[in-house]
Amino acid sequence: MGVELLLQTLLPAFVAGVIGWWRPSAFWWVAGVAVWLTIGWASSWYWWPTKGTQWLPFAFWVPAVAALLPKVAGRVVHFVLITGVFLLALWALLSRYPEALLGLLLCWLWLAGRETRDLSTGLGMAAGASQLAIVVAIDGSLLLAQSAGAMAALAGLLWLVGLRRGISDRGMIGAYVLLLTLCWQFVPMDLWVVALALVPPLLEQLLKAGGQGAWRASTASLGSALVLGGLTLWLIWPEASLY
Repeated sequence: MGVELLLQTLLPAFVAGVIGWWRPSAFWWVAGVAVWLTIGWASSWYWWPTKGTQWLPFAFWVPAVAALLPKVAGRVVHFVLITGVFLLALWALLSRYPEALLGLLLCWLWLAGRETRDLSTGLGMAAGASQLAIVVAIDGSLLLAQSAGAMAALAGLLWLVGLRRGISDRGMIGAYVLLLTLCWQFVPMDLWVVALALVPPLLEQLLKAGGQGAWRASTASLGSALVLGGLTLWLIWPEASLY
């Protein structure tokens, strides 16, 4: 069972990473396919999404479509398409929980912040997604935990590709924030637990913007994920046995 869970989570992501290393322009396309394979393999196969979690692959395909257009047009299309993906993923909740749109607002602000300074790819999102995967597995949904694990693997592989091929992780912002919003609203999880997963990537980007080196910023993000992940697990660990 444990081996199968690891294969479902990591195998598609690693294949996508290998393809992305060979052809960086295809990374976002194959990353979306990898997440689709993880979700389908772990739950049920689908062609058109009928649940909020099933829209996650589309958040990876948005930057792939935007990259086909000239720079300014691509940025506009990116904002429009990622907004559509968020609304479709959260549609079933919005009438009862309109606060779910805070996730979309955060996505807009984060993308806008990266417009002014598109920083190099780091390990912040990989660290944050890893932290989230462990916490969600204990306190929430196994499927979302596997999705977070797949995203952590993809973010780590994107960092490796970026070391040599100069690819930005800006395209992962929409998928990352959508995953956090789904964990907050669909599991549901406490907002503070989800918000802590924002610390590693944002800390890394703040340090880089402040002139810190890439390795120092990435090390700080990994350290924050270890500390915050351990603290969160200590606070939410169930008193009764999980088995």
